Amino acid sequence: MLETYFLYTSILVCASAFAFVVQHSKENHMQQIFARILCFMCLFVPAALRYGIGTDFPHYVALYLNNFPPDMQRLEPGFVFLGHLSYRIGLTPQMFMALISGLTYALICFLMPKKYFSCIILFYILSFLYLDSYAMVRQAFAMSIALCAFYSFYKKHKIKGLLLGIVALTMHFSAFILLPIFLISQIKMNIKIRYALILACVFIGTNELFLFWLVDIAAAINPRNMALSLLIVKPELGFGVTYLIFALPATLMLFNARKIMQQENGNFILNANAVYLSVLLMAYSVAIIGRFVPLFFTISLFSIPILYKSNKRYAKIYHLLLVLCFSALFFRYIEYHSFGSSFGIAPYNSIIGRR
Repeated sequence: MLETYFLYTSILVCASAFAFVVQHSKENHMQQIFARILCFMCLFVPAALRYGIGTDFPHYVALYLNNFPPDMQRLEPGFVFLGHLSYRIGLTPQMFMALISGLTYALICFLMPKKYFSCIILFYILSFLYLDSYAMVRQAFAMSIALCAFYSFYKKHKIKGLLLGIVALTMHFSAFILLPIFLISQIKMNIKIRYALILACVFIGTNELFLFWLVDIAAAINPRNMALSLLIVKPELGFGVTYLIFALPATLMLFNARKIMQQENGNFILNANAVYLSVLLMAYSVAIIGRFVPLFFTISLFSIPILYKSNKRYAKIYHLLLVLCFSALFFRYIEYHSFGSSFGIAPYNSIIGRR
């Protein structure tokens, strides 16, 4: 187990260090390009070499060996297309898993702007999104595409953002939840309306009839989702502290609403974080909503650097607070998700030494 702690801690330290170099190097300088490559390799190599790590690993290996037969599982068309293509060109199951991991991290390491890069990489690892990618392969891939879509909408490239959102949807259907975020985030509103929006989302989202209606829609897409209805009647999650920490960035954003409104496209950032905070509040009482928390965190992931920029006086305090809180969750996550648990990302096993 100590080797696993050392590995994941090394990934955190090395990737964050290279991300820092990227952010503080000259635009398009060789130093920046080389640092991006090294940062990518820090994330990619352990994921590519893993063996049996994560919930999805054995299932997708079995599906891949059977060339994704339609009678085994209804998967999103984009992911199935990548699977069929990889199968046709002769990739092994391990290589296919490595390919998906490479695409997941490449989107973040090579497409995110350098002025946000250090924070994005740091909190991408600390907030479970990296460790989740070992277990939730399809959703992690969709989250990386969603992060690029969010940045495109932030830069007012709406067509590009919409297309990226559609691509994310073909990798994991949960990305559909991005659509109402982007629609609501375009509306001009003040802080009082945002608070009212949060309360309204909580009221609607905790309505049992409404939730069972959502499950019916999910079941129409994939009958296996009918099992999610069981989660509606199980509100006790034990995730109270976790969700409090996940809510910190968005809460700080709303506390600094006036200053953030002075930043580029501040209305979009604040509205999107208000929706994210609504989801977190609903997840306290409705277990099924918790499944969307990782996807929604891509909003805060991109917003944290904007928070620092908007309030430079307290930026270092905010950064220290967030790093300490998320670091505690990071190490707790490794300890909790050992083999036999739901995600099984620890202890770490690799293909090295296996025949």
